[in-house]
Amino acid sequence: MDTRSRVRLALALLLVAAPLWGPPLDVTGPDYEYRAVDLAAEDGNLTVEEVPKRYFESPSDQIACFSRLATLDKERSCYLDSRLRDGDVAVDYPPIGGFNGMPTTNDAPYVAFGLHSPVYERTLTYDDANETFVLGLKRVDPGTALDDVASDGERAPPVIQRAIEDGSARRNERIEWFHESRIYRHDGGYVLVYEDAVYDGYSEKPGVERGFEALAVLFGGLLLFQVGRDSVRES
Repeated sequence: MDTRSRVRLALALLLVAAPLWGPPLDVTGPDYEYRAVDLAAEDGNLTVEEVPKRYFESPSDQIACFSRLATLDKERSCYLDSRLRDGDVAVDYPPIGGFNGMPTTNDAPYVAFGLHSPVYERTLTYDDANETFVLGLKRVDPGTALDDVASDGERAPPVIQRAIEDGSARRNERIEWFHESRIYRHDGGYVLVYEDAVYDGYSEKPGVERGFEALAVLFGGLLLFQVGRDSVRES
């Protein structure tokens, strides 16, 4: 078999194998980029050392309202919590006339207002005498709050570990349980890792991708047939 035939054969095999190498390329749809920025706990404030340009969400299940836009666009509770800095508020929840035990919520345990702010612990108690719930905020050391909510960076998914080490990392599919951002421990400090969907010019079209793969297999099969036919003729 001459050099030209070998090249045609290699190309044919490559095209026939398109269903194997095509999907990992994921040429349509967004990539999901995970970016890491350092956090600082200094002078009683929690601060993002380098403000991310595209970061808008707070790590909602860890520290609420720790965001550029949460207080303006996302969280009604951010407005309400900011009122609690001036003192506790007693509320009468209409369906409940009495209560036993300690009330609990699914809210983030801490709140910070913006990307440079003191950190407050959310408090919730029940006043038996007045049959009211008492909501409040208690200022806490930012380092204490970070240590309480941060996850272990060494146990994070590989893409998160790469982002922590290199500043950013990408993958084709998003991490389903990753809610916009999370805080991790790293190298004696803390980092905020947030997710950003990056579009590289093509919207997601899996049908188009599979169509190109089918055409590649068809063309590769025809090329294999031609190479085989030419080899028989030459022999």
